[in-house]
Amino acid sequence: MPGSSAETLLINTIFSVALEKKATDIHLMPGNYPVLRLDDKLYVLAEEQVLTVDAINALVDSWLADEDKERLRSEREIRTVFTWADRARFRATVFYQQGYLAVSMRRIPETISDPKSLLVPDVVLDKIAGLQGLIIICGSFNSGRTTTMASLVQHINMNYSKRITTLERPIEYIFANNRSVVNQREIGRDTPSFVHGMRDLLDDDVDVVTVTELMEPGSHELVLTLAEGGKLVLAIMDTNSSISAIEKFLDNVPHDKRKWAKDSLASVLRAVVSQRLVPGIGGGRVLACEVLTMSPAVASILQEEKFTQLNNVLQTSREEGMVSLDFRLNELVRGGKIAAEEAKKFALDPSNIRAR
Repeated sequence: MPGSSAETLLINTIFSVALEKKATDIHLMPGNYPVLRLDDKLYVLAEEQVLTVDAINALVDSWLADEDKERLRSEREIRTVFTWADRARFRATVFYQQGYLAVSMRRIPETISDPKSLLVPDVVLDKIAGLQGLIIICGSFNSGRTTTMASLVQHINMNYSKRITTLERPIEYIFANNRSVVNQREIGRDTPSFVHGMRDLLDDDVDVVTVTELMEPGSHELVLTLAEGGKLVLAIMDTNSSISAIEKFLDNVPHDKRKWAKDSLASVLRAVVSQRLVPGIGGGRVLACEVLTMSPAVASILQEEKFTQLNNVLQTSREEGMVSLDFRLNELVRGGKIAAEEAKKFALDPSNIRAR
């Protein structure tokens, strides 16, 4: 922990208050009061001291490993996991702003939630049950994508006898073997890169692969190859809708492989889950998922690259398990879980949202 007793006391107080108030995030910047995020609103701890450069530097120095410190110096930003006093784990982003270190942390829940308790649609579990193909989970940063993926991995771990390998940066949730065997590999520590890790798995005895980033050149082709090989692949993408996820996926494949990628995607894609975390009535945040599943209509649109037509398919294919974001938001409003005013903020077309 930080060097001086005053710095240690301040940091411990911040974390204690964050846990007491059930904050989801902690933001520490020099020259400012500590800031918490409570129910999607920022809360300034003005009763505490203003954070100093030395306090933040000492905090970072106390819990970053030497290799992380070196990477921070060279890349100017690093994501890692920090455990405070054996009481809570946080996904931490350490970065420079205006030349000084700052820290942003999100608390990792102590337990892995069941998909049904998270309100993950049943159709996603139906697609998981096949234990083959590709499922993409997308959404903006802090939309709960990692939590959803962890929930699905735990669902497989608890219900199927499979070998699961995760490729993560950093490792957030910790799995204990149940019916399955789970190997967790951290990028930069256990394998050099996502691409390197996926190549290692092409001929390995593994049934389920999770990939928490699809950003490296070559990663999209390897995901398809793994799925074509009969594995179930769960992958996270940084897009705001299921439709844009498919477009972006294909755009990241080299032009000379695009036809193969379209054919492969039409064959192995099981579902795209696009999600939001919406403030709930009474506090907390509620998961709202849009789900696009593969169908003959989707496959045809994919082949012809007429992606604008996918929205109409989403609206008219509920019998095939598809759910548009606005339809799901309306369901949550009718169920009394979120307010119509909040739903409109997250809807693709706010006029689609009706009061309860």
